[in-house]
Amino acid sequence: MKRFRYQLDQKIPVLEVIVYGIQWAIMIFPGLLIVTDIAAGVLHLSLVAKAHFFQYLLVISGIFTVFQTLVGHRYPIQEGPSTAVLLAFIGVAPYGIRAIQGGLIAGGFLILLVGLSKQTSKINRYFTPNVTGVILLLIAFCLLPFLLPRLLGISGHSPAGSHLTAVLSFSLIIFIAMLSHWLKGYLQTTAVLIGVIVGYFVFSFMGKIDFTVIARTPWLAIPGHEWASSPALFWPAIVSFAFAYLAVVINSIGSIQGTAAVVGERDIDNSIDRGIALNGLGGIVAGLFGVIGTVSYSSSPGVVLATRIASRYALTACGVFLFFTGLIPKLAAAFASVPGSVVGAALCVAIGFQIGAGIDVVTGSGKKLTVRDYLVVGLPLIVGTIVSMVPESFFSGLPAALAVIISNGLVLGIIMVLVLEHGLLRRKKGGRDG
Repeated sequence: MKRFRYQLDQKIPVLEVIVYGIQWAIMIFPGLLIVTDIAAGVLHLSLVAKAHFFQYLLVISGIFTVFQTLVGHRYPIQEGPSTAVLLAFIGVAPYGIRAIQGGLIAGGFLILLVGLSKQTSKINRYFTPNVTGVILLLIAFCLLPFLLPRLLGISGHSPAGSHLTAVLSFSLIIFIAMLSHWLKGYLQTTAVLIGVIVGYFVFSFMGKIDFTVIARTPWLAIPGHEWASSPALFWPAIVSFAFAYLAVVINSIGSIQGTAAVVGERDIDNSIDRGIALNGLGGIVAGLFGVIGTVSYSSSPGVVLATRIASRYALTACGVFLFFTGLIPKLAAAFASVPGSVVGAALCVAIGFQIGAGIDVVTGSGKKLTVRDYLVVGLPLIVGTIVSMVPESFFSGLPAALAVIISNGLVLGIIMVLVLEHGLLRRKKGGRDG
């Protein structure tokens, strides 16, 4: 087990846990904004409705992060809107919000039953060190296409990127890495937050942050739900979201397995059952309000390693913070104003830690890799990473239910490593693997 300042079930002093909660929350804001922007676009929401959609994502993500850390999987894993569910959301959008809501509720109910039936333990035994290590590495590599445009400053206003932004981004990566290495004790655990604050002030000094949006945003507001309606059962939508939630199950198992490999495994089968059941409940709640259902975020192990805080209560604090931020729009606007380049740099440091953890799992206990291991580990990494780089338009002509699976590099890579490890390239009995 890695050395952490606070272990999995260890309570954290109030002032420290607030800092760690904010540090985690900063990591999720860009993803929530991107999901909001995409979903609001396909629903043709007004600016006011788009802001309310964002508030609902904050509140629901916060609530289920708290539930998961206290009574669900009980690991330091962040909960947030699922990309797989977003893809199904986009595919079903032409049929209207009622079909989307019905599909979300049906998909959520499906995996709620899976979790409550305690069948995931039968799946868990297939997660060998090769499979778990590949999951940790895939998570890191599949995030790279998401991060690259932010690190380079690519946007609608600057499609070619910015050399200055790129220099600042990569300088910030080195700065956070140095802080993480040289600082000691409590300060070492806040290296990511310190780096984000420094980056925020640098970009602010350069005039790259619009404070007028923060100034115009009200302090308190209960979000409306202008787009939501009464759910309707539409079979193509149900099938599409069923496949999306199959991806959520695979993603959540991978996230829990990956985090357990980093912080220490305990009662893993029951943790997975409870975690998936709560993912299902989150899908049902999201369906009632017409927003994206939640999943256990696969980037969590890297952030745990980067911050050296393995306590699940840091995530409980993060969930509470997200919930109240959803009710305080001005606070949400302030945190949402952190430049994507700054968050991208912080996540790059977390990815570096996670790659190391993945290699450690695959080669643990002095294990010598064989030719078979090279293929089982290497091929899913290549395929999953390539798929994560393919433009979304490439999958637009496919049925939504199929696109949900094969357009997700993480899910496709997990399926591939399971097939190779336990099927096509399974170990020879009494023989050598090469």
